[in-house]
Amino acid sequence: MSLTKEHFLKTIGKKIKTLREAKGLSQYALSDESGISRSQIVRLENGDLNCTLATLLVLAETLGVEPKDLLDV
Repeated sequence: MSLTKEHFLKTIGKKIKTLREAKGLSQYALSDESGISRSQIVRLENGDLNCTLATLLVLAETLGVEPKDLLDV
């Protein structure tokens, strides 16, 4: 099975949303804690944004997981 860019981004977005919700955080709270804008978080969770590795690192730290956990599709 070939992994498309769209599927990859949507899978990462779903993981971010699931982890955020499991921590009981709103998108606003995740934005405040991570320093990443809410609009960027929305686009990431929807799979509409191909972000930098540095952004993924910040999100992983904020969500309490390893960066590889976000990338494991």
